[in-house]
Amino acid sequence: MATLNACSMSFGAGEFRNPPQAVRRLAARMRELDIKPELEIYDTGHLEACLRLWAEDLLAEPLQFSIVLGVRGGMAATADNLLTMVRRLPPGAIWQVIAIGKANMELTAMGLALGGNARVGLEDTLYLRKGELAPSNLALVSRTIRLAEALDLPIASVEEAEAALQLPGTS
Repeated sequence: MATLNACSMSFGAGEFRNPPQAVRRLAARMRELDIKPELEIYDTGHLEACLRLWAEDLLAEPLQFSIVLGVRGGMAATADNLLTMVRRLPPGAIWQVIAIGKANMELTAMGLALGGNARVGLEDTLYLRKGELAPSNLALVSRTIRLAEALDLPIASVEEAEAALQLPGTS
Protein backbone atom coordinates (compact mmCIF):
# COMPACT_ATOMS: atom_id res chain seq x y z
CA MET A 1 0.00 0.00 0.00
CA ALA A 2 1.25 3.48 -0.85
CA THR A 3 -0.15 6.99 -0.89
CA LEU A 4 -1.25 8.50 -4.19
CA ASN A 5 -1.97 12.24 -4.21
CA ALA A 6 -4.06 12.94 -7.30
CA CYS A 7 -3.53 16.70 -7.60
CA SER A 8 -1.13 19.53 -6.94
CA MET A 9 -1.99 21.86 -4.10
CA SER A 10 -0.65 24.43 -1.69
CA PHE A 11 0.25 22.65 1.53
CA GLY A 12 0.94 24.89 4.49
CA ALA A 13 3.86 27.09 3.45
CA GLY A 14 4.86 24.72 0.64
CA GLU A 15 3.24 22.79 -2.15
CA PHE A 16 2.54 19.27 -3.33
CA ARG A 17 3.45 19.05 -7.01
CA ASN A 18 1.53 16.28 -8.71
CA PRO A 19 1.17 17.00 -12.44
CA PRO A 20 -1.71 15.03 -14.00
CA GLN A 21 0.49 12.97 -16.35
CA ALA A 22 2.85 12.04 -13.51
CA VAL A 23 -0.13 10.95 -11.39
CA ARG A 24 -1.47 8.82 -14.26
CA ARG A 25 1.96 7.16 -14.68
CA LEU A 26 2.19 6.49 -10.94
CA ALA A 27 -1.33 5.06 -10.84
CA ALA A 28 -0.61 2.81 -13.84
CA ARG A 29 2.66 1.61 -12.31
CA MET A 30 1.00 0.94 -8.95
CA ARG A 31 -1.68 -1.09 -10.72
CA GLU A 32 0.97 -2.99 -12.70
CA LEU A 33 2.90 -3.82 -9.51
CA ASP A 34 -0.29 -4.66 -7.56
CA ILE A 35 0.29 -1.83 -5.07
CA LYS A 36 -2.91 -0.65 -3.41
CA PRO A 37 -3.13 3.17 -3.46
CA GLU A 38 -4.31 5.12 -0.47
CA LEU A 39 -6.00 8.03 -2.24
CA GLU A 40 -5.42 11.15 -0.15
CA ILE A 41 -8.03 13.76 -1.03
CA TYR A 42 -7.90 17.31 0.31
CA ASP A 43 -10.88 18.76 -1.57
CA THR A 44 -13.61 17.77 -4.01
CA GLY A 45 -11.37 18.36 -7.03
CA HIS A 46 -8.99 15.70 -5.72
CA LEU A 47 -11.87 13.27 -5.40
CA GLU A 48 -12.97 13.98 -8.97
CA ALA A 49 -9.41 13.38 -10.22
CA CYS A 50 -9.39 10.00 -8.46
CA LEU A 51 -12.73 9.09 -9.98
CA ARG A 52 -11.33 9.88 -13.44
CA LEU A 53 -8.37 7.54 -12.77
CA TRP A 54 -10.84 4.87 -11.70
CA ALA A 55 -12.91 5.39 -14.87
CA GLU A 56 -9.71 4.89 -16.88
CA ASP A 57 -9.20 1.56 -15.06
CA LEU A 58 -6.01 2.80 -13.39
CA LEU A 59 -7.40 2.11 -9.90
CA ALA A 60 -8.69 -1.24 -8.67
CA GLU A 61 -11.65 -1.67 -6.34
CA PRO A 62 -12.22 -1.31 -3.56
CA LEU A 63 -11.02 2.28 -3.70
CA GLN A 64 -9.45 3.43 -0.43
CA PHE A 65 -9.75 7.14 0.35
CA SER A 66 -8.25 9.25 3.09
CA ILE A 67 -10.34 12.40 3.46
CA VAL A 68 -7.90 14.96 4.81
CA LEU A 69 -9.43 18.05 6.41
CA GLY A 70 -7.80 20.94 8.23
CA VAL A 71 -4.57 21.29 6.23
CA ARG A 72 -3.81 24.82 5.03
CA GLY A 73 -4.44 24.71 1.29
CA GLY A 74 -7.17 22.08 1.57
CA MET A 75 -10.73 22.01 2.91
CA ALA A 76 -11.37 23.24 6.44
CA ALA A 77 -12.01 20.61 9.13
CA THR A 78 -15.79 21.02 9.39
CA ALA A 79 -18.71 18.62 9.62
CA ASP A 80 -20.21 20.10 6.43
CA ASN A 81 -17.02 19.48 4.47
CA LEU A 82 -16.77 15.90 5.71
CA LEU A 83 -20.37 15.23 4.68
CA THR A 84 -19.76 16.79 1.26
CA MET A 85 -16.82 14.47 0.65
CA VAL A 86 -18.50 11.31 2.00
CA ARG A 87 -21.62 11.87 -0.10
CA ARG A 88 -19.50 11.99 -3.27
CA LEU A 89 -17.60 8.74 -2.64
CA PRO A 90 -18.44 5.87 -4.97
CA PRO A 91 -20.40 2.91 -3.58
CA GLY A 92 -18.17 0.32 -1.95
CA ALA A 93 -15.33 2.75 -1.26
CA ILE A 94 -13.39 2.30 1.95
CA TRP A 95 -12.52 5.56 3.63
CA GLN A 96 -11.07 7.19 6.66
CA VAL A 97 -11.16 10.73 7.93
CA ILE A 98 -7.90 12.47 8.75
CA ALA A 99 -8.83 15.58 10.72
CA ILE A 100 -5.89 17.81 11.49
CA GLY A 101 -5.92 19.93 14.64
CA LYS A 102 -8.65 20.90 17.05
CA ALA A 103 -11.54 19.24 15.17
CA ASN A 104 -9.77 15.87 15.25
CA MET A 105 -11.95 14.15 17.84
CA GLU A 106 -15.26 15.52 16.60
CA LEU A 107 -14.62 14.59 12.97
CA THR A 108 -13.17 11.21 13.91
CA ALA A 109 -16.40 10.47 15.81
CA MET A 110 -18.49 11.71 12.91
CA GLY A 111 -16.48 9.66 10.43
CA LEU A 112 -16.95 6.51 12.48
CA ALA A 113 -20.69 7.19 12.83
CA LEU A 114 -20.94 7.61 9.04
CA GLY A 115 -19.29 4.25 8.40
CA GLY A 116 -15.72 5.36 7.85
CA ASN A 117 -12.51 4.40 9.56
CA ALA A 118 -10.25 6.49 11.76
CA ARG A 119 -6.60 7.40 11.50
CA VAL A 120 -5.08 8.12 14.86
CA GLY A 121 -1.80 9.61 15.96
CA LEU A 122 0.36 12.54 16.88
CA GLU A 123 0.80 13.39 13.19
CA ASP A 124 -2.80 14.64 13.19
CA THR A 125 -3.29 16.06 16.67
CA LEU A 126 -1.08 16.75 19.66
CA TYR A 127 -3.97 16.90 22.11
CA LEU A 128 -5.87 14.21 23.96
CA ARG A 129 -8.52 16.78 24.85
CA LYS A 130 -8.71 20.56 24.94
CA GLY A 131 -5.65 21.90 26.73
CA GLU A 132 -4.16 18.46 27.47
CA LEU A 133 -1.24 17.26 25.38
CA ALA A 134 -1.35 13.60 24.44
CA PRO A 135 1.47 11.78 26.22
CA SER A 136 1.79 9.23 23.38
CA ASN A 137 0.21 7.73 20.30
CA LEU A 138 -1.07 4.94 22.55
CA ALA A 139 -3.21 7.43 24.48
CA LEU A 140 -4.78 8.65 21.22
CA VAL A 141 -5.35 5.08 19.99
CA SER A 142 -6.94 4.11 23.32
CA ARG A 143 -9.26 7.13 23.15
CA THR A 144 -10.38 6.17 19.65
CA ILE A 145 -10.94 2.55 20.66
CA ARG A 146 -13.18 3.74 23.51
CA LEU A 147 -15.06 5.94 21.05
CA ALA A 148 -15.60 3.05 18.61
CA GLU A 149 -16.72 0.77 21.43
CA ALA A 150 -19.20 3.42 22.64
CA LEU A 151 -20.64 3.39 19.10
CA ASP A 152 -20.78 -0.44 19.16
CA LEU A 153 -18.30 -0.61 16.29
CA PRO A 154 -15.90 -3.53 15.98
CA ILE A 155 -12.15 -2.97 16.07
CA ALA A 156 -10.59 -4.71 13.07
CA SER A 157 -7.60 -6.96 13.52
CA VAL A 158 -4.66 -6.54 11.17
CA GLU A 159 -5.88 -9.54 9.18
CA GLU A 160 -9.42 -8.15 8.94
CA ALA A 161 -8.15 -4.77 7.77
CA GLU A 162 -5.93 -6.40 5.12
CA ALA A 163 -8.86 -8.48 3.88
CA ALA A 164 -11.23 -5.48 3.74
CA LEU A 165 -8.70 -3.49 1.73
CA GLN A 166 -8.04 -6.51 -0.51
CA LEU A 167 -4.32 -5.99 -0.19
CA PRO A 168 -2.22 -8.13 -2.54
CA GLY A 169 -1.11 -11.43 -1.06
CA THR A 170 -3.64 -11.36 1.79
CA SER A 171 -6.52 -13.44 0.47
